[in-house]
Amino acid sequence: MRPVLTLCHACRSPLSDAINKRLKAGEPDVRVSKWLEEQGHYLSRLAIGKHRREHLTDEFQAQVKAAKKELERNKKTIKGDGDLAKLVRDVAMVAVEAGELRPTLQEGLRAQEILDRRVEKSADRDLTLILAQVLGGGQAYGAPLLTDGAVEGEYEVVGEA
Repeated sequence: MRPVLTLCHACRSPLSDAINKRLKAGEPDVRVSKWLEEQGHYLSRLAIGKHRREHLTDEFQAQVKAAKKELERNKKTIKGDGDLAKLVRDVAMVAVEAGELRPTLQEGLRAQEILDRRVEKSADRDLTLILAQVLGGGQAYGAPLLTDGAVEGEYEVVGEA
């Protein structure tokens, strides 16, 4: 991903494809600089020249292509739902499956401990909500139900004809 994260103004320009096309066609740096100024995206001829020398090489373009391919692969396999822990888990699994990461037993046990603790906290929160609903006189959604649909305990049927 390093080539994509460049500080080059020509690479980051919204007109980068047009800049590259003009430079590859042999257009002089000065003319490309003037054209960019006309478009409202001025870059100096020196910046254009540096971009031509450093970023229009076959090696750099191959790195950019590989980085873009990797980004697309990650977009397809890693879906974020706002949960950072799940996202880290998914990224780590992709790296493990690709052979790029070899977690230790200690790291695996620690990760499992964190996941188990999260499940326990979720169960505690659910129980607290059920108790609050029952004590507040409301219906306890998520409470264990008997086969006839009533919450375990005493109850009275209301409004049945």
